[in-house]
Amino acid sequence: IDGQTTERRLSPRHAVAAGVRFRHAPSGREFPGRCVNLSAGGLLSTFQPAARLPGQTVRLALGRVDHGELAGLSEAQLEGRIVRVDRRALLSEGHLAVAVRFALD
Repeated sequence: IDGQTTERRLSPRHAVAAGVRFRHAPSGREFPGRCVNLSAGGLLSTFQPAARLPGQTVRLALGRVDHGELAGLSEAQLEGRIVRVDRRALLSEGHLAVAVRFALD
């Protein structure tokens, strides 16, 4: 191991602060959250604790995005799949970090 991390994402990510509404497909419930970073292929966002598991499908309503190449995602309805749930910030900050990969046509 050489100490370098191989980038696994197809699209570069950018720090973007935007509102996001998370619709949990299995239950039909909606949760408000905040986008932390965004790429053409997915996002990382924070949400209050609720049952979310990797592999579940979600529908997202992303707020306004003022970031050049990603502006086309502003106010978009997006579908995707949860790829990671990070619970480390739960105790210190009171939220989960949820990574979603967008469903690409």
